[in-house]
Parts: sequence; C-alpha cells; structure tokens
Amino acid sequence: MKAFIPGSRLLLTCCAVATGMAAMAQAPADPNKIPAYHSAVITHTIDKIKKKHFNPKPIDDTYSAAVWNRFIYTLDPNSYFFLQGDIAQLAGYKHQIDDELNTGSTAFFDATYKLYSERVKEASQLCTEILATPFDFSKKESVMGWRKELPFPANKTERAELWRKLLKYYTLRHYMEMKVAAGDSAVTLAGVDTAIEAKAREKVRKFYESFFRQAMGNKSAEEKFTQYVTVVTMEIDPHTVYAGPKDQSFNEALNKRYFGLGMELGTKEADYYVKRLLPGGTAYRSGEVKENDNIIAVADSKGDMLPVTGLAANEVTGMIRGEKGTAVKMTLQQPGEKARVVTVRRDEVIDMENRAKSAVVEKDGKRFGYIYLPMFYTDVTGNKTNGAFNDVAREVEKLKEEEVAGIIMDLRGNGGGALDEVVRMGACFVPGGPMSWLRAKTVINRYNSPEMPPLYDGPLTVLVDENSASASEIFAAAMQDLGRGLIIGTSSTFGKGTAQMNVNIGKLGDPQQGTTDVSYGSMRLTVEKFYRINGTSTQLKGVIPDIILQDKMNLLSFVEKDFTSALAFDTVGVMPFKRVPLTFDYNTVVEKARTRIARNTAYMAVAANTQRLKALTAQPAALDLATFRAQYLQSAGYEKAIRDAKVLQDSQRLIVSLSANRSINPLLRKDEAEKTTNKDWLQRISTDVYIAETIQVMEDMLTHPMAATNTH
Repeated sequence: MKAFIPGSRLLLTCCAVATGMAAMAQAPADPNKIPAYHSAVITHTIDKIKKKHFNPKPIDDTYSAAVWNRFIYTLDPNSYFFLQGDIAQLAGYKHQIDDELNTGSTAFFDATYKLYSERVKEASQLCTEILATPFDFSKKESVMGWRKELPFPANKTERAELWRKLLKYYTLRHYMEMKVAAGDSAVTLAGVDTAIEAKAREKVRKFYESFFRQAMGNKSAEEKFTQYVTVVTMEIDPHTVYAGPKDQSFNEALNKRYFGLGMELGTKEADYYVKRLLPGGTAYRSGEVKENDNIIAVADSKGDMLPVTGLAANEVTGMIRGEKGTAVKMTLQQPGEKARVVTVRRDEVIDMENRAKSAVVEKDGKRFGYIYLPMFYTDVTGNKTNGAFNDVAREVEKLKEEEVAGIIMDLRGNGGGALDEVVRMGACFVPGGPMSWLRAKTVINRYNSPEMPPLYDGPLTVLVDENSASASEIFAAAMQDLGRGLIIGTSSTFGKGTAQMNVNIGKLGDPQQGTTDVSYGSMRLTVEKFYRINGTSTQLKGVIPDIILQDKMNLLSFVEKDFTSALAFDTVGVMPFKRVPLTFDYNTVVEKARTRIARNTAYMAVAANTQRLKALTAQPAALDLATFRAQYLQSAGYEKAIRDAKVLQDSQRLIVSLSANRSINPLLRKDEAEKTTNKDWLQRISTDVYIAETIQVMEDMLTHPMAATNTH
C-alpha cells in the first residue's frame, strides 16, 4: 500500500494522439544505413512492448490486419490517393505484418510507401490541372466532404473525378468563408463573384502545393515510417505511443510550462480552431484572439499567409511556435462572422494563471465555492509545493475563509496528469484512505490519500464531461464510491483506466570498445491499469455521474471505446473500505435534478441542434452555390444555436466573484489585478448553464438533509 509516490513517473492522462502528430526519430544520414536502422527500430520497439506492456496483444494475424488497415487509413484518410487495385496488391501483406514485426522486416511499409509516393505524385499533377480552370458553381452534383473509410476509387478516371469534386468542395467552402468574412452574409445568388472564386481556388492550390511539397520531400519517408511505428504501438493499445527523441510536448503540458502564444488548438475535420486561451499567454493578453476562432491561415517564414486546413497538427503548432519576441500573423474567423488578421508576439508561457483557481458564486443568499482544475499538473521546480494538489488545497482554504456553503470541483476537459497529485488531492476532501488501486503485471497496489483530516468536509459536487479522463476519473470515482459528494456531467467520462510511463528505445554503447549509445526514439508505454476503490475498472465505461446533464458536451469528442485497440473492462477483488456518511437525502436530490433537467429548454436545444448538425454533417455536400450556401448557413445556424443555448440569459446570470485570501491584509493583496486578469473566466462561470444547474443541486443538498431511515 502506498500513501503517495515521490517522483512517480506514472502518467494518468488522456494521451492518445493522431498518428500524424508523432515526432520524427533521428534516422542515419547515410541512405544505405536506413534499412538496418528501420529494422532496429521495429525490433527494439516490439521487444520493449513484449517485456514491459501491462497486457500486450498477441502479435498475430488479427493484430496484423488491424495494423494494415490503420496504416493505409493513416496515409490516405480521405480514400483519394490509393486505387482499389493498390489495395488488392497490398492485401497480400494483411496477415504477414505480424511475422515482419517479429523479425524486424519492413516489407509492408516499404511496399505501401512506394505505392503512396507514386499516387501522391499523380494527385499533385491532377490538382494542378483541375485548379487551373474556374469551377462551374451552377452544376448540380455532390460529394462527401469527409470520406472516412469510404471506398477507394476503382481506377484513375474515377479518382480524377473524385479529386475534381473535392477540390470544388474546398473551393466552395473558402468562397463562402471569404464572402462572409467580407461582410456579405447574404452571398448574392444572382451570379458567382469570379474574383472571389479565383482567390478561393488559389487558396486551395497553395494549400495542396504545400502539402505535396512536404509529402514528396526529403523527410517524407522518415515521417511516414514514424507514423507506421506509431500505428504499430497504438494497435497494442491507444495510449502506447511511439515518438521521436525530441518530442517534449507531453512533459511541457504536464509541467504547465511551454513556449508560444498560449493557445490550445482543437480540430474539426481538417480545420483548426482555438479551443482554449491560456490567461498566461500572449494570445489571451492581446485581446485579439477569441475562443472558437477558426484558424484560416498562418504566415510562413517568408511572410506569406499559408492556409492550415488539412495540415498535420505538428506543422500548425510549429508555425505558431517560434523564437521569443517574434510575431505570429494569423487570419482568424468566428463562425459566420467576418475574418480578421491579427498579429501576436511569441513569448515564454509559464501557465501560472491557468492553474487551479477558485471563485465564489452567490445565489439566494448563499455562497458556493467553485474550483477549476484543467489538469493534474506537477511542480515545474520538482519540489511539489506548486503542483495541482497544493494549489487546490490553497483554493479550498480560501473558500473556507469565504464561508461557502458547498464546493463545486470542475474537472470538465481535464485529461488527467500525474498520479501522485490526484492521490494526494484526496486529503482536501476525504479522511486518509484508499483513492485507487493500480495493477501491474504481477502485483496490485492500493494508493492512499495522506492520513490526515480532510481540509473540507462540507457539501461537494464534481463536474465532469466526456473529456474528463484518467486522473480525473480516479478522483471522481473515489468521491462517488466513498459517498463524499455527487458527480454531475455527461453520460460518462472518457473511460481511460490505464497508466503510462515514458521509456527510451535503443541500446547502450560500450565506452571500452568505443561504441556510443544509440537512440531509436521513445515510447509512452502502458504499464499498469487502475481500478476504483470498489475494484471496478474505469476502462471503457468511465465514471457514470449520479446526475446526467447531457449525453456529450461536444459533437466532435471521442472517448476510449471509440478506439478499437482499447483494453478491456474488468474488475478485481479488493479490500473493503469505509464510506463517508451522507449528509443529504441522495434519492430526493437526484430525482429533483433529473426532473429539472428533463424540462430544461437549454439542454433540449443543445441536444436537438447537436443531432441536426450531426445529421447534416453525414450528408453529401452540394456543389452548386445555391444549395451549398443553404447547407453552409444551416450548419452555422445549428452551431450558433448550440453555443447560445449554453449561455444563461441575462436575467438568469449568476453572481460570481474571485475568491480572496482573507487572512492577508487587503492592502497587500492584488485583488483588482486578479479581477482584471480573470474577468473573462468569471464571465464564463456566470453564464454557464451547467454550473447553474450544479448550484441548484447544491441548494437541494442543503435543504434536504439525510433522513435517519434513508440509505444509499
């Protein structure tokens, strides 16, 4: 049994990534040595998995077919490069990849990459020819804009027609965006603006010119090989991920320190948008960048505006990051609004402002505490004084001084983080005792929160959504199993019940023989599985809230069960534990909340418009201007309706203020500066429909105390 883990390297975070984001390992400069290097990478990676993975899959024909399918889809996600004959030609490898991996062979990769290179070259010529002529926007035809797992073209003629339609679709989309960006929301149907059509077509041409330049460049083979090895690892389980030796993105996030503008990017099909602004970043401080901004283009090293649609995530990130003090020029656009060009200077971001923080919400004469925690981060200095646990503990103490009647712990979007931080955080709310069980190959350990009275023992709720993962699920599950408070949120959390550690891949040299160490990259490897204190896994199923607000908060969100390679759900036998006595009537509080939610028009609007948007997205895109315009505006309308429904009306807005440390002399505090920095954050809390319902739940917890005969 363990109270906490000093210096723990276990990572409890939702770290499944797209294969295109993997960093490139350092291949030899001599082309003649590359085949041996590739073979060594495969051999050492598979050996590491077999020896150290928690539950490695058999490297057999079933696994082989999964790798075959995933890698082809990774290279050609839109099914518009390869022909059906190519797939038939590669089918011979479908049940041979397992034998190749066990022997270090790269025959499947070599054959697939050779075909891919040929088809990309042909597609490049197609693009040049098709985009040289204006499109006919009056012709009635359609195409699936997002062709995930759709059939490959039967022949080159069919492929050419597919490319023509897709390029027309991309041009139409840019045409609409340009017209709306220019303020022409009506987009006159009297005729096509030929100048705008030419500009839209040129935008598409420049994008594909950049894409093909990279796809056929000197580094292409190594980039695609890295993607192949990543596919191999992620088919063992989605969180076992191969990376090159210079991939520091995860450690930067975990330590809350990185370099750039301070923006978290999200993806929608092949487009990028600003998912979240970090208050410590220059993007936030500039006031020119907004959350939900679509990123249309970013200036390249020559100053030319390069469209980012379809670029790999690491490319977009690379364009935004750069030397301290240099500027990033971007074209941004809120959905359905005029585009704008902004320039923001890069700076070092130490994400202090976006760490745990708290506010006070007042309603009906009562004061409730609200704590926001975006991640279970560690202390960048390594001394643990400023990690997530200590930061949350400080916020709890501030809220106690504010004399709040209850506390909301908001873990929505919290993808996890460090194991020791979530284990120690139990001390904030529960007496010393179990927080989780972690099972390795041969042993299972219980992880206990520190043996001390809880910092706070009043009413508690935990807000979660489908993006609350790993460490967030440990915390929410422990609070639920112990009966410490109510879990509120989406139909389930992410469902990641595994723990990873970083391992290096390579071989040690021998100084006496004059040989040096050789690195073949690194891997985030699944080494343990964690369980709730009742012995049930969170794997696949996640944590099911006591009170469900919505099925999902975001249409585009994915969860663990969406990965075909995810490990299975299971249970283990564990020691009994003692629940915290309930202070409220569970059944009454939950039933009242369910009744309110069923009648809540905002939740109804979100659900209805989400379904409409989903149905519209599944339809083929029309390629005549009139019908395309109608679909475009309809989609924008649904998105706006969803956004609007999640915002409380003015008459319903909550009264929110930043919590303050009352033990410090007001003259020594920086209250006004803190309020200014957190102004937008406080505004979002005051208009959040989900926080409003959680406050009502907490009111019910206070007004319906535990009856002597009631049990839960």
